[in-house]
Amino acid sequence: MRHPMEIEAARLEAVVCNSEPWEARTGLAPNEALEFRTLNARCVEFIAQPGKIRELRDCVQGRLMEYLKKQRGFAGAVILSSLKEPRLILVMSLWKGEKDAGNRWETSAAVLRLIAPMIDVCTRVHTYEAALPNLADSRAPAIAAPIC
Repeated sequence: MRHPMEIEAARLEAVVCNSEPWEARTGLAPNEALEFRTLNARCVEFIAQPGKIRELRDCVQGRLMEYLKKQRGFAGAVILSSLKEPRLILVMSLWKGEKDAGNRWETSAAVLRLIAPMIDVCTRVHTYEAALPNLADSRAPAIAAPIC
């Protein structure tokens, strides 16, 4: 059975890392054959209220990330905004363990106080196992600057 494929373009708004190296927090051995480290990702999509897009992005990149950095098992986050639908903001938080990724941070009272005035709705929440390349052992291109 063939399913139509929809391609969605997104702009990378920010990459946020916790201050400790991932290896020190995860305790997970890399997949030696593939040279990947495994973390858990919790992807949360928010729809900003009209006229509140920039305010929501700033809040997510600032106060929300400061909140998440204080949570047990937080390893970092990637923040994406849709080019097709500018009101759509996706926060992919990375966590040490599956239990940490399932902490439902997006429904906590502290987070709701921060973002509720700027969002129409939280549309989707998914949790994934994320295989991240072990870049510490690979040679980065000369023009690439470390993000974290």
